[in-house]
Amino acid sequence: MKATIREIAERVGVSSASVSLVLNHRDCRISEETRQKIFDTAREIGYVRKKDRIKSKSRYSGRLIALIYPRLRNELIEECMQGIEEYASLYDYHVFQLYCSETTQKCIEQIEIAVFIGAAGLILIPPNDMNTGDNHILLGEALKHSGIQYLLLDKAVYKVFCDFITTDNKLGADMAMDHLLSYGHRRIGILAGKKEIYNTRKRVEGYKDSLALHGLEYDEELVYYGEYSRQSGYEGTGYLLSKGVTGLVSCNGEMSLGVYEYARDNNKVIGEDISIVSFGNLREAGWVNPMLTSIIQPGEQMGRKAVEVLISRIRHEEIGGIHTNYFTPTLRQGDSVKRIGH
Repeated sequence: MKATIREIAERVGVSSASVSLVLNHRDCRISEETRQKIFDTAREIGYVRKKDRIKSKSRYSGRLIALIYPRLRNELIEECMQGIEEYASLYDYHVFQLYCSETTQKCIEQIEIAVFIGAAGLILIPPNDMNTGDNHILLGEALKHSGIQYLLLDKAVYKVFCDFITTDNKLGADMAMDHLLSYGHRRIGILAGKKEIYNTRKRVEGYKDSLALHGLEYDEELVYYGEYSRQSGYEGTGYLLSKGVTGLVSCNGEMSLGVYEYARDNNKVIGEDISIVSFGNLREAGWVNPMLTSIIQPGEQMGRKAVEVLISRIRHEEIGGIHTNYFTPTLRQGDSVKRIGH
């Protein structure tokens, strides 16, 4: 775990602002004794300033891939990272990770850092607000003017035309629906994220297509649009159950944990009163009771493919036009779906 300014401040007994001023050699009214304690503590716990970390990475300029990603705790992203790191090392490239929270503005700032450190290429997992307002235009301009090779991983951005690696989200939704339908469910609702998110749109499209294929009528009241969060999963479950659904497709693992919390708080039993199939490589899927039936995305394979395509672009190899790769998900069966009817 990286040492932080806050940790130094707590050990020395001063404010984080005071530590920052001293470590950055700014003028301030701090005694020489306290200054020395701050420097000594920083050395003891191995603290390195961010700009010094960037400088140390810059020696890899030309053989550096920047990875910009939006969320810290997301199993799919972690698996993609593993594939990226593994494959980049085979090509003797180094990966520099840049966290952009969930905002396009922060993402644009990190693109600028990628350029500053001399990255030869950029893999971007876009933030969830990418298609809100003019964000897609701002992000597209930042990528185009960066002067480095880039591709998108997991989520597409409206009107940003470049290499794109993702899961076949429509197929995943169809697989989830097929599983519920094969167990006799006919009134099925879907817990979805915001409408403007690429993955949400594709999963809802797959849900609609599956209904049509099985001769079932689409009812917009059975689509709950919310956030990719436990709270939305909790609230959406209550809403959809009030509409008489017997089965749920959840577009996100965190939402699915909200379904389990709703069941616990309302004396419902997953796999009996509520049947659910969830997207997401969720660690907790095998721990919750009953085990969650999940649509698994091949994160490591996606990460490896992203590196393969990006390095081909960096080397100016002839690989043709824009590459769009849709990876096939798999269904991992648990015990969260009840068989009903005959």
